[in-house]
Amino acid sequence: MSLVYLITGLPPLRRDQPPPLARAEFVRRCRDLLDGPDRAELELLLRIEAVEETVRLDLEVRLRGGDAEDALSAIITQRRDGADVEHLPEWLLRPALQHELMRRHYFELTRAARTDFLRDWANFRVDMGEVTTAALAKQQGLTGDAFLEQMLGSFDASAPVIIRHWEEADLGLGRRFHWLPTVLEALADDDLTAMSKTLHDVAWEKLDSMQPLELFSIETLLGTYLKLRILEREASWDAEAGADVLSRILKLPEEAGLTT
Repeated sequence: MSLVYLITGLPPLRRDQPPPLARAEFVRRCRDLLDGPDRAELELLLRIEAVEETVRLDLEVRLRGGDAEDALSAIITQRRDGADVEHLPEWLLRPALQHELMRRHYFELTRAARTDFLRDWANFRVDMGEVTTAALAKQQGLTGDAFLEQMLGSFDASAPVIIRHWEEADLGLGRRFHWLPTVLEALADDDLTAMSKTLHDVAWEKLDSMQPLELFSIETLLGTYLKLRILEREASWDAEAGADVLSRILKLPEEAGLTT
């Protein structure tokens, strides 16, 4: 009954409009009414957000020249993902390369998730990350070996195929992902806002395709949260600040350990 109550009370989400509901309010409603396995699956999704938000804040602090103490302060005070710091994975607060943190996170997610929805989402995010990293690496003139160094980790995804077909325009993935041409074209766009919006469009379409036939399910709530995140992020975009951050990333030395 709680799923029915929650889902029937949700406002419609439209791709071209601002979020009609704050994520924080959505999470509050869900936590008030969900329990058991459904609540556990929601909290697993929130852990996704907690990890991604933590990595983002740590990256921003390091780009500004801050140290580990500055990063921890930002992680504690600026996160909006709804998870307490003590509930974050212990390895997340240790220094590590950003791509290693995220790949480790998604690998753990595929093992811990109860629903196919979260497992499929984890695999999509890894595939998207590998494709975008490879495409941007090629744009910067990097070799396949340099790309492979970024992809080392506990996740059997698309990187081996990409390495074998590094010189091909579609990286050997033309038949594997229907969204590949759209993503490759977007990544070649100098307009960062347009590029990011297109990548969000691909993610939105993926979420639509993952929704089960049963409307009143935990998967519907998980998809709603992720769509709210997309709309909320776009509503907060600052093109000038984003371009400045990208410029700093591209100027970093290799030893900084930061990747796309």
